[in-house]
Amino acid sequence: MKKTNNLSLLFAMLAIAGISACESPEYLGQLDGAISSQKIRAHLKLLSDDIMEGRAPGSRGSELAAKYIASQFEAAGLLPAVGDSSYFQNVELTGFKSTPSMNLRGYGRFWRLGAGSDFVAWNQIEQPLTYLRNKEIIFMGYGIHAPEFNWSDYEGVDVTGKVLLILVNEPIAQSQDFFDGHALTYYGRWTYKFEEAARRGAEGVILIHTPALAGYGWNVVQSSRSKELFFVKPAQNTRLLNMHAWISEAKASEVLTAAGFSLNTLIEEAGSSSFKAKPLLLRVYATIQNEIRTLQSPNVIAKIKGSDPALKTECIVYTSHYDHLGAIDGAADDGIFNGALDNASGTAALLEIARGFSQSPLKTKRSLIFAAVTAEESGLLGSSHYVNNPVFPLEKTSANINVDAVNVWGKTKDIIAIGAKRSSIYSIAQKVAHEMNVRIMPDPNPEKGIFFRSDQFSFVKMGVPAVYIKSGVDYVGKPKGWGAALLQSYAKERYHGVLDEYDPTWSLKGAAQVAQFALKTGYYLANAIALARWQPEEQFRRRY
Repeated sequence: MKKTNNLSLLFAMLAIAGISACESPEYLGQLDGAISSQKIRAHLKLLSDDIMEGRAPGSRGSELAAKYIASQFEAAGLLPAVGDSSYFQNVELTGFKSTPSMNLRGYGRFWRLGAGSDFVAWNQIEQPLTYLRNKEIIFMGYGIHAPEFNWSDYEGVDVTGKVLLILVNEPIAQSQDFFDGHALTYYGRWTYKFEEAARRGAEGVILIHTPALAGYGWNVVQSSRSKELFFVKPAQNTRLLNMHAWISEAKASEVLTAAGFSLNTLIEEAGSSSFKAKPLLLRVYATIQNEIRTLQSPNVIAKIKGSDPALKTECIVYTSHYDHLGAIDGAADDGIFNGALDNASGTAALLEIARGFSQSPLKTKRSLIFAAVTAEESGLLGSSHYVNNPVFPLEKTSANINVDAVNVWGKTKDIIAIGAKRSSIYSIAQKVAHEMNVRIMPDPNPEKGIFFRSDQFSFVKMGVPAVYIKSGVDYVGKPKGWGAALLQSYAKERYHGVLDEYDPTWSLKGAAQVAQFALKTGYYLANAIALARWQPEEQFRRRY
């Protein structure tokens, strides 16, 4: 009897089982160690360097960052994905640099609010000056209309031409099925509050900030909203508010107390299904002066073609945003928002995932798209532009894998795969977790609504299954609670602040771990028999 080569026998057995030879343990081992933490470090250091000037869209630093990313894609052997000839997909943005003023009157009192310290305000009206004069303020609770939860703060109220005072977040869960339990739904996001108020004809919205409801401090509102903001031009039939604003908890409480209300009591009342909107007998006077410009800021997109003649027309899209908040004009000291963790780290991981795939002997059946997107900090604008102008049709896009602010402090025993359970991605993530000897843990802070706050949500809204891969909080060699305390400290002291800078003491093995997890998840998705599918009950099921 003729001897059979052991490797050939293995391939034959795998074929009978319906498993590709490239998915055998021997071959899959070639994916392990594909990611280099040192290469992530090199990218991270440069992208967060002062020379990048905080990578605000339209800035010299942003242009440098985009060109650097494209050069690294090209050096790794990836092909340009935009029209097969360019790495740059230009996104047209309108920049608004707003100078607002706001006064409140009522109950024989007058309040002149301090811009930045007491409130921030802006709009998307393309005119140099907008006035709001003697506008009535109504307290609208959480400002939610959600028929599926038998909830409407707008019922029986005409808000046309009025300014609405609204709480961020959403009513406290009465059951797991009520507003998705403790997990924040899109109704709780501040973006929804503005959108719903505009649909109903309101003149403006003032959101009440509290750290407990927002999940971050007033300093984040200041740094994110007190500088030039970027938007894409809305559709011609889109109604715009004349004022978007936030007010600090301290100032809101002061004004409401003078009006005979307690902020804490209003928050409690707003959480009841019997809540009714309350006229406050307060009037707002405001102006918003705008310096307006139009600019181009690119998404940087590369591809690796699939190996299967039929499936190569389908793809997996990896995303990470490279923009940040720029710099403080005229700052005496270091006023640069370097955005090292958020999100030079994610961009560095994206570059390394792309290199890992390109240099691996293992090829995927489906094509792979790598998109470093712009203007995420301005409202997911770069990824929104991509899904409206995809380089592969969305019906041919199996899934999106997003990385944003990856772990820079060390390896963990767990991984968070936000959004994975909503689709068939979860079974693949479990497989990868088993192979990497980590466990998948649920989002430890579902009340913050992270699922709606990064670029994967642009794909989700268009019906494409997506996952946002983050490290866990159980750090190898560290006591219980160490990781959670670290993240809490970062959120308080560095998030969207000038202190988010590269630290040479960072152990980027955790970043490599997240990148490796993302790489292997994408590998399995790209070789799966079918496109990823939402769970049957999922509200974001494919629209096409």
